Amino acid sequence: MINLPVIATDLDRTLLPNGSQEYDGSMAIFCRIIRNERLNLIYATGRNLELVQDAIAEFRLPYPELVVGEVGTKIYSRRNQDFVEDYQWTRQIRSLTKNWNVDKFKEKLSLLNQLRIQERNKENEFKLSYYLDDPRDSSLVSKKVTEIIEPICKDTIVVYSVDETRDLGLLDILPRRATKLAALEYLRKKLGLDQREIIYCGDSGNDTLPLTFGYKSIIVRNAVSELKNTVRRISTEKNIIDKLYIARGYKKLNGYYVSGIIEGLIKFNVISPRYAE
Repeated sequence: MINLPVIATDLDRTLLPNGSQEYDGSMAIFCRIIRNERLNLIYATGRNLELVQDAIAEFRLPYPELVVGEVGTKIYSRRNQDFVEDYQWTRQIRSLTKNWNVDKFKEKLSLLNQLRIQERNKENEFKLSYYLDDPRDSSLVSKKVTEIIEPICKDTIVVYSVDETRDLGLLDILPRRATKLAALEYLRKKLGLDQREIIYCGDSGNDTLPLTFGYKSIIVRNAVSELKNTVRRISTEKNIIDKLYIARGYKKLNGYYVSGIIEGLIKFNVISPRYAE
């Protein structure tokens, strides 16, 4: 049974305190909130399942009901402390994505010397990922990548984000119907949830689509300014700015990482302000 609302959150540098900003020790408070308020969790992350499980163990995270992994290309549901892949999602991606051809993408993109392909364990059938060593080139390179791959497969999207701890750009090529947002909408409809029953939390470029879709959205304080400005602008244009909260610190919460999620849940009246005291 899904208890409402559902908290869907990115992991690295959103829920996880693994960035360069100060961590205020609030993960234990978050775990208590999930337990006491009986809220359900979805982890929506670029990590694969093995790395999600590593994070759960390392940071003592609550177990989620669902995992949207590898930037939306994989979905897993929890059975006790194990996870089972949703192959219906994979079949749906495959049926809706015509002319997807990773080998052709790689061949054409090898001409761009700004790109460095990521490790094989960070790829799958529907996820091709590169590092961009100079993030200042992101706009130009993203545009070039789009121009190169669209003639091969029109059903693609280029998603760019930044690993601020390593000053690295992260560029993912995905089917248009296999983003974090697409996966969340698939799950929402499958579970019979209303859009208003989901709260999304993020910090980087691959969170832009779900942060600006119309869910209640929380951006943690340590998110890069570019993301905050982009999401604020799009939300204003779509007249959903009232559904956006950008953490800045509240009482004993400093607003960074998990602390910002708690702050946002308070501001959206999901939990009591006593959790910040």
